[in-house]
Amino acid sequence: MHTRFLLFSFLFVLGIFTTVRAQELEFGIKVGGSVYSGDLSPEELGLHPEDMNFAGGLYLRYRPTTRFGIRVSGNFGRISAEEDDAQAPNELGEQVIFSRNFRSSITEFNAALEYDLFYIGDPEGNFFASYVYAGVGVLSFNPEGEMDGVFTELQPLRTEGQGSGLSPNYDATPYELTTVVGVVGGGVRVRFADRIVIGLELGARRAGTDYLDDVSDTRVNYLDVLQGDNGGLAARFSNPAVENVAEVTDLTYVRGGDAGDYYFIGGLTVGITIGASSSNRSGCYKF
Repeated sequence: MHTRFLLFSFLFVLGIFTTVRAQELEFGIKVGGSVYSGDLSPEELGLHPEDMNFAGGLYLRYRPTTRFGIRVSGNFGRISAEEDDAQAPNELGEQVIFSRNFRSSITEFNAALEYDLFYIGDPEGNFFASYVYAGVGVLSFNPEGEMDGVFTELQPLRTEGQGSGLSPNYDATPYELTTVVGVVGGGVRVRFADRIVIGLELGARRAGTDYLDDVSDTRVNYLDVLQGDNGGLAARFSNPAVENVAEVTDLTYVRGGDAGDYYFIGGLTVGITIGASSSNRSGCYKF
């Protein structure tokens, strides 16, 4: 339902864009990858290919002036991670190292303002340009965790006591699977043959929730999760370090840190301008 609403909103915005002059429109596709950054990310900085996933999308760009552009985009893909050195106390209070993972499909629609930093060539014809952009979007996600070879949706399990009312530390309701995201990024693009535009870009997203991975900095009591509607399964995902539930008396822990959740989408863009081709090709450098 959330995805249908997002798609309808995106198509509505596209309809508004089609009322502007056609020669100022560019329609294109994006093909690339996505990567998550959050509580389950490796502590070491750098690229981690095992956490990279395919992502793609569509965009429509409108340039009301030479340097400024307005773009609406739809992006689709997946984010995932596996933390091999997660730690939590077991039933005896001893710290145990284990592996924790998640994956989630993502559907994102955003609107962004672009600013071209400089041009090589004619901005109204064929050119090379670098640009930055910032905007806001809406994200639909649904984290799943794998245990014993089976993936389970994590939000319904309430792994951090959400909605139980047993502690003021717990959220009153389960987290929403749709959230606002802030979008910033940059890239380069080349326009040639009057109509074809090819580019490379990378953008970061700051999620309005800390639950992209179902992990936050909430202090959790194991028995509170255990007595919830999803009982043992929720408790296992909440704290896999516990092996003998009968020996648990009063076990509290924090599953993640205070860092927020981010994800990045980047890749190749290929677009085509709609309308009359340009005829002014001065070839000048413009800054």
